Amino acid sequence: MPARDSIHEIVKEAVIKDGWEITYDPYVISYGERFLFVDLGASSFIGVRQGNKNIAIEIKEFRGQSKIADLQQAIGQYILYRLLLNQVDPERDLYLAVSEATYSDIFSEPIGKLAIAQIPLKLIIVDLERKEINTWIPSRPIEKSSSR
Repeated sequence: MPARDSIHEIVKEAVIKDGWEITYDPYVISYGERFLFVDLGASSFIGVRQGNKNIAIEIKEFRGQSKIADLQQAIGQYILYRLLLNQVDPERDLYLAVSEATYSDIFSEPIGKLAIAQIPLKLIIVDLERKEINTWIPSRPIEKSSSR
């Protein structure tokens, strides 16, 4: 199993605060003879008729010497995971979780905006200090109930 990013526990706490139940840590994708590890799997109950909404979350720090190299690696991993999830768990949405600083550094630039729009790339932007989700891109997969 690969090493976890240092922000793993903070992102996990933020996801829980946002009303999700962590169901896998990590979420293992088995395909052929290969096993891949998405950082988290989470579920949220959205009602008797609609059931659960399931997501997978890949956490990335972007701490390398090159933000572009980090972006290339993250996009490649995201696309591979999405392809595999489409085969083994097509109802589960995939999100890339990044810090506000990472979002500001690369995803708010034209190259980041292009990746978000054209892949399309789903993001969770986390405030690391407050340990809370700041923004879901494109949007939160389900609306929070007023009881949360």
